[in-house]
Amino acid sequence: SPHLQYFIYEWMLKMKMKMKMKYKAIVSGLLLALAGNSYAIDGRINFTGEIIKTACVINNGNDLDIELGTYSAAQFRAIGDTSPNIPFTLPLANCPVAQKVGDPIPHFRIWLEGDVVDATHPNLLLLQNSFGDTMSDGVGVQILDAKTKNVMLLNTLPTMTYDINTAIMDVNLLANYKSYKAPNDITAGRADANVNVTLDYR
Repeated sequence: SPHLQYFIYEWMLKMKMKMKMKYKAIVSGLLLALAGNSYAIDGRINFTGEIIKTACVINNGNDLDIELGTYSAAQFRAIGDTSPNIPFTLPLANCPVAQKVGDPIPHFRIWLEGDVVDATHPNLLLLQNSFGDTMSDGVGVQILDAKTKNVMLLNTLPTMTYDINTAIMDVNLLANYKSYKAPNDITAGRADANVNVTLDYR
């Protein structure tokens, strides 16, 4: 009958309205939850630093080639033995100096980055070159500050600083071979290594 049809129509319309309201409530709840999560933080990291125009130029922009010598494997009689220290200089030019009397003296740290022997020898450079030569095994290269004789750290920011008193200056360093294997396990071969140098003026 027309009355029954009208009743059914009204009932269906009310059901649709209720479903729409429930849907809106669910969506609104989800959006609020997501918004809440986006602002739920446990901490903050702020990065600071500086980029400068004037900086020291190392060896006129050229690589430094240091000859460490040729030694017998038999000279390394125990783990930790070293070859003689070979002095070398890191020549610097165009360094940023204090502009006037009373200004703080600028300084830098030396980042040395390279492949190391292993995790237990983090400051010993791995022997390698780009020519595919057979490398000696059982020794690596270590670098030291010439004045303090402290071993230079690799792949980490050192605490040692160098004051910049003049635009042209030298950093005096030492290098040697150091054994990390028993004498009988040291093999013959090339003993080349390389390290990247970056000056950090913080």
